[in-house]
Amino acid sequence: MYEAFYNFREKPFNLTPDPKYLYFSKHHQGAMDHMLYGIREREGFIVILGGIGAGKTTLSRCLLNRLDKNIQVALIVNPMLSDVDLLRTLMHDLRINPAYEMAAMPSRPRRIDDGEESASENSTSETDQANPDWVNRATKKELLDALNHFLLEQHAKGGGTVVIIDEAQKLTLEVMEELRMLSNLETEKEKLLQIIFIGQKELEEKLKSPELKQLRQRISIQYELQPLSLEETQNYIDHRILIACGTARTTFTNGALKEIHNYSKGYPRLINLVCDRALLGGFNAKVDRIEAKYVRKGIRSLLGEEGKEFFIKRFLKERLPVAVSILFFLAGLVFFVGGGKGGLPRLQNWVQTQWQKTFPEKSVSSLSAASSAFKAVKVEVPVSTSSLKPTEPENTEQETVVTIPTPETSVVSSGKQTVSVLTPQTGGGYYRIQVHSSKKKKDAKALIADLEKEGYASFLKEVRSTGKPWYVVYVGPYDALDKARIHLNALKFSGRTPILLSISRSG
Repeated sequence: MYEAFYNFREKPFNLTPDPKYLYFSKHHQGAMDHMLYGIREREGFIVILGGIGAGKTTLSRCLLNRLDKNIQVALIVNPMLSDVDLLRTLMHDLRINPAYEMAAMPSRPRRIDDGEESASENSTSETDQANPDWVNRATKKELLDALNHFLLEQHAKGGGTVVIIDEAQKLTLEVMEELRMLSNLETEKEKLLQIIFIGQKELEEKLKSPELKQLRQRISIQYELQPLSLEETQNYIDHRILIACGTARTTFTNGALKEIHNYSKGYPRLINLVCDRALLGGFNAKVDRIEAKYVRKGIRSLLGEEGKEFFIKRFLKERLPVAVSILFFLAGLVFFVGGGKGGLPRLQNWVQTQWQKTFPEKSVSSLSAASSAFKAVKVEVPVSTSSLKPTEPENTEQETVVTIPTPETSVVSSGKQTVSVLTPQTGGGYYRIQVHSSKKKKDAKALIADLEKEGYASFLKEVRSTGKPWYVVYVGPYDALDKARIHLNALKFSGRTPILLSISRSG
């Protein structure tokens, strides 16, 4: 239908085993070389294996064209025969004349008293035996004797005899044992009959059966055809199009070639099927370039109802692992941000650290404008003289705040506020870490107890804002900034949100 549109002399992707369309991949070339070598060296049994649609039959037809004229070949394409029927088929294919059998038998001399009737009977007998149908009436022994005589004569002429059995996996064990017996027809130095088994991988399993142990030991060459690779699939398609017409106007895109290879797995028969359907789809659309969509459409038409399952299974095999990996990544990210203990505070601290590294000259208020998750201010707070720690100074202190999260109710009275960023060069005073602020003194004391269990020196301060007390929990104090930062990082790692403060004295 599409031949004229694409300038083909004939359909390039027929399923018939035409030898001129055989593409010699490295495995097909290897199989051919092994068979030619075995025939030339007169090996006994040769086995060629391959999957369904791998090109075994086409390879056997091509072998017939490669053999010398002095090689007689019998090709058995229907191996589901009895031993006698198989023997008769060999006699027909090799065109063995019953004259060989007659030549091996001494003729009875004609007696004087033989009349015209006797002469007529002898003439009739010779005519019957000259009939090719004699093999259908001959006994098994007569067939074997005629075959043996034929093989000896072939050897004397310098020729050989080859039997090729396609679909050999369908041979019965009895027939295979009979073929082994035929291989015993040999001279002292050479085999008179060479047998080539061409079959699917099931043949290899059958040859391993205990009943065929003797036959298996006589196999001198065994080779297995492999499917085509993606590159070989492209070369195979180009080769068949070139044979069909060297000036073809069609091409397959890279996406189409990948779809063909994914479906066919590199088996030539399936490649032919899907390419034929894809060309038909391209012809209906009147396009020269066969794209992946025409290949997928062809696959659906080949599979019918199974087409949907094919694409679903391919998606589950190729795309599902990627989708699952993405889902796991997103789940882990969600757990880190909000699901795990301290996940969100750690993320906030990381953002703050990166901000300070990137913009060390900018105030913390700039960070507040960029992200509503953080607010940082410098506040001046009057320190209550009711400190719980006797070592805490009683004079007025000024705290330089790095970051202070907004509390439930503002603890800072509206007044003049300044902001500064703590750096290793910050001078004066000492350092402490604000860990928490609460309206309830009981909660603040409970937190101090937990901190002391973890080995932190902590204390409590009461701060009044708008007449209401707030209780602020601190860790410290520290004389050195480096030590304060070590404890700051440890508190962050525990899931808390500490704030490092620089304390300067006044008065």
